[in-house]
Amino acid sequence: MKRIFLGAMAFVALLFSSCGKNDNASTDLTGAWQLESFTVAGQPQTPNDCQKKSVYVFTQNQLTSHDFNKNEGTGHCEYDKTVETYKIEGNLIKDANDPNGKGIPFSISGNTLTLTIDENGQKETLNLKKINQTELDAILATINNRGSNNNGGGNNNGGNNNGGSNSNIGKTIANLDGIWQVVSVIENDVIEILGDCQKKISMKITGNQALLYEFEEETGVCRYKTDREVFTILNETTIEIEGTRIFVSITGDNLTLTTVKNGRRNITVYKRITQAQLDALLR
Repeated sequence: MKRIFLGAMAFVALLFSSCGKNDNASTDLTGAWQLESFTVAGQPQTPNDCQKKSVYVFTQNQLTSHDFNKNEGTGHCEYDKTVETYKIEGNLIKDANDPNGKGIPFSISGNTLTLTIDENGQKETLNLKKINQTELDAILATINNRGSNNNGGGNNNGGNNNGGSNSNIGKTIANLDGIWQVVSVIENDVIEILGDCQKKISMKITGNQALLYEFEEETGVCRYKTDREVFTILNETTIEIEGTRIFVSITGDNLTLTTVKNGRRNITVYKRITQAQLDALLR
């Protein structure tokens, strides 16, 4: 899929929000929009499963593009994120940093946003559907640590598969039982620094229950408390706790849990340990 850079570059799906004007069109533009279909020179085109994940989010004068494109060489569904500023002039979306740019005509009908792009004399039309935060979170949760979703362009609900294949499908939840100790935490692509006490954080999973051992340093002493969570198994690679979906991936003795909530993505990696190792942590 080509890239459309707010009126100048080529083909990409966008989302927008209002930018200070009070017309209904700009107000309706606020939110998240997912690519549904497009035409080139009047000919309908069919986006592949990877491209269909592309979402464009408009907030107050800022556009965040979540672009998914299939790498034909590797077959991987690759992800790219850009953040830009825009403004609305009439029915045009313009680059806020290029006041002389011609802009992109847009229209909204119900929950469908239509963008019309004239690229080198060739007319391209994008149709995007409005989605909610939960749907956006589910799409973003499929992005792995390297910033691309290596699922071959399909809709792998398992999301973060570090092995780059779907070998865990059908057995991930079955392998979830056991004792797991935290290894690393990534919050919105930023690696969190864990103290020696936090590195002891563990959990014991049996069936649809998780017994959490939450370690925290208090007045120089590493202490822990326990908490029990009951989760719902949605499919072989997805569980849910109190309305939050958690995408599960197991590679060897490593467990990766990915959550996205309110646009913030958390990736926590655990290693499998024995009961004896857990007992040592609890001493």
